[in-house]
Amino acid sequence: MHGDETLVRNLAGLVVDLAWFLESADDSVVDPDDALEQLEWISHRFSQLPAGDRFRLIALIRERAESESEPEFREFLKTFPEAAGLLDVDD
Repeated sequence: MHGDETLVRNLAGLVVDLAWFLESADDSVVDPDDALEQLEWISHRFSQLPAGDRFRLIALIRERAESESEPEFREFLKTFPEAAGLLDVDD
């Protein structure tokens, strides 16, 4: 795998893992309002990506969902592109 591809895959994975943590963390671990604010910020930043980059990110997330063995996380991955606004941005 090319160095840039490795970087993109790892960064995409980190952002998705962070979003999963914020989404699934118990209220005693992360304040729900703070979690929501951070998830909205992630969505906002994703909405600023050019269409090609958004489509690449969606492909990486879908690829990861296909190989995920944990059912709750797999379902999160399947719904994440739409929930994060990756599919709703006007080009």
